[in-house]
Amino acid sequence: MRLLRQIAWGAGLAATTVTALATPASAAPTDLGTLSGGTQSSATGINSAGLTVGWARLSAATHATRWNAQGTITRLADPRGSTGSQAFAVNDAGVVVGDATGSDGKVPVRWNTDGTVTDLGAPPGGKGGVARAVSGNGVIVGETYDATSGLTRAARWNPDGGRTILPALTGDRQAWALGVNGSGVAVGVSLSPNLRLRPVRWNADGTVQELPALPGTPPAGPTASTTTARSSACPASAPRWDRPGAPRCDGRPTGRSQRSRNSAATTAARPTPSTTSGPWSASPRTADSDHVPRGGVRTAP
Repeated sequence: MRLLRQIAWGAGLAATTVTALATPASAAPTDLGTLSGGTQSSATGINSAGLTVGWARLSAATHATRWNAQGTITRLADPRGSTGSQAFAVNDAGVVVGDATGSDGKVPVRWNTDGTVTDLGAPPGGKGGVARAVSGNGVIVGETYDATSGLTRAARWNPDGGRTILPALTGDRQAWALGVNGSGVAVGVSLSPNLRLRPVRWNADGTVQELPALPGTPPAGPTASTTTARSSACPASAPRWDRPGAPRCDGRPTGRSQRSRNSAATTAARPTPSTTSGPWSASPRTADSDHVPRGGVRTAP
């Protein structure tokens, strides 16, 4: 039940790590709190103006929330007929994306700057889904569920309304898109039938490219953790990939390696065979209810 949460958390961790590197050592976290009557909240995304988004739990349901730069919390509108929602990302224009839960499961949604909410719909061949990231010009990525098999497919929603399923690597069964830039280039992970996670990039034309692991990354088995997956070539920081796809550590090219069974870029533990019936299945999911903080936390500048 924890693996998909770890993958999504890993995407946010990369941005958080960059912020932390530039944050003075004396900076203290700010408790953003939760909605009145709420029991828990989680901050999942932030833009350059300090607008923060996430969700708060009221009774048995979660609801998408937004904190302004001063820390005031606002509940975002739930789509008509939904029982809850979550916000995962916000761009500098203030457009927020996430999901809403209804009678048919999760659907990808966008909260517009005027406060209205839009059901993005599923790409052809998909059903429902989750919007996980949005670029500055409104390109959205996340996942949908195959309408026939129920397996998870990476997806992209364009500002003009176009909806596309992004392919997994050849032979892989599932994929998740976790980030996107203004050119429509997306990144995420692809999952093989033997539960091997690999970092990938989708080009603007929709073609998929595997991103190689750093040299020194050990071939890890099904229970490898974030710690064991960290490369000896980059022991203290997460890697990045340049435009051609070569991995780098602290800005230095490290060279290409053979296809890896794991990568620190996923920032997540590998699934065990028993977890394929959990978050890796395409059945609609409610918000995570365990191992979450009581209130969202933001690091002060």
